[in-house]
Amino acid sequence: MSLNVVAERDFVSADQERFAAVCGDRNPIHTNAVAARRSFLGFPVVHGIHALLWGLESLFRYLPDLAPVASIQVSFEKMIYVGDRVRAVLARHEKQRLRVELLVEGIRAVRLEITLGDPQSTKDMPANEPLLQPTEPRVLTFEQMINCHGRTPFFSAPTAVCRMFPAAADALGIHRVAGLACSSFLVGMVCPGLHSIYRGLTLATTPLSEGNQDALHFRVVHSDPRFRLVKLAVSGGGWVGVLDAHARPEPTAQPDLPSIATRVTLKEFHNVSALVVGGSRGLGELIGKIVAVGGGHVTLTYSVGEADARRVQSEIIAYGGRCDVIHYDVRTNAREQLSRLCSCPTQVYYLPTPVIFRRKSASFSQQRFQEFLTFYVTAFHDLCRELRSKFEKEISIFYPSSVYLDTRPAGMTEYTMAKAAGEVLCADIQSFESPGRILVRRLPRMPTDQTASLLKIETAEPISVILPIVREVYANQSNR
Repeated sequence: MSLNVVAERDFVSADQERFAAVCGDRNPIHTNAVAARRSFLGFPVVHGIHALLWGLESLFRYLPDLAPVASIQVSFEKMIYVGDRVRAVLARHEKQRLRVELLVEGIRAVRLEITLGDPQSTKDMPANEPLLQPTEPRVLTFEQMINCHGRTPFFSAPTAVCRMFPAAADALGIHRVAGLACSSFLVGMVCPGLHSIYRGLTLATTPLSEGNQDALHFRVVHSDPRFRLVKLAVSGGGWVGVLDAHARPEPTAQPDLPSIATRVTLKEFHNVSALVVGGSRGLGELIGKIVAVGGGHVTLTYSVGEADARRVQSEIIAYGGRCDVIHYDVRTNAREQLSRLCSCPTQVYYLPTPVIFRRKSASFSQQRFQEFLTFYVTAFHDLCRELRSKFEKEISIFYPSSVYLDTRPAGMTEYTMAKAAGEVLCADIQSFESPGRILVRRLPRMPTDQTASLLKIETAEPISVILPIVREVYANQSNR
């Protein structure tokens, strides 16, 4: 099947800000790199409706004389990340039906089915629904979402939205374009709100009336807890139909210090000074808390998540522990950054990682492999070399590998290759350079931001896995 390329563009941060300003959807997964990092998405993603409206704009510029649109059906199949180059193609063009696809690196991210024809008449939804126009994304439990209903006014004047999409406004009408933009606000700010993913929509055009042209009325009509999916019936802005959205997992919380204290012996690590590289969240955060509860001094490093690192530090200090925080980016010079350490560490835990799970267009990506090598091989070697040079004493080191080297899951080629290289490096450093004893363990999947999923996946209990490792690292320190 031949694909007619309709348009191409890059979605950059400035586009995100402009769209958020007119539609009101300021969910941080679209505009905040640190917040997006705490989701399983990893990076800021383009508003699905922004991509859709650009696709419609491109289509109507390409085919300016199309008949009126009767309905649209949209599936947001893959994330479009800020910075991606997107190609809009006309995949099907029949008399009454068209299909537009938005592709990133040849992978379909959005599928848009359009049926041509006249609008259908419909009854307006009740006008006495509660008005919902929050200034911050709402935080709802899944049970609260199930009973959610209300009316969401357009965030800005329809003309403000349509200045971004003039051809779509000419073809659909300004209120319908603004209504689609309002659906982004509805999903991202109202329901599901903060922890949301827009999955798709099926909408038919309706005649505009005085009572429904500047707002969307909505009601959750179906939910599926297996996939954390909610279906919203909507009406307004010249549309009627349903929206599908997922309630994505919240950022993964590690155990608090009082619960850790039930598993750690008092002053068990009293003579430990631990440097936790990548300690602002996830397993690094957990290790820092374990050492601190056991009476050790902890230095946590962060690359971009300073607020997270400071939160962990505050928790440790409030518990009576000792904790410092420094900035450390494994992609830059280790020597200069280690000068920020207040004292020589007796232990190092190496936990930095880039985003692991990503969209792939081929079986192997040299660029991704190189990124993993930088984090898991080159930067680790540089850290070990500079620690030995700076402190001239042996340090007990932990290097986490992965059971993925055994199971080889699909799509993880570059990651497992880099981890395998890291294991080889650790063995050779141990043999030839002797910076200290290096403990390598292949860790199972545990609950972290990176391993979060819409589906319930079995994971190992973190303290049961990590506490024995901390004890073994301590034993290596004590036996020198």
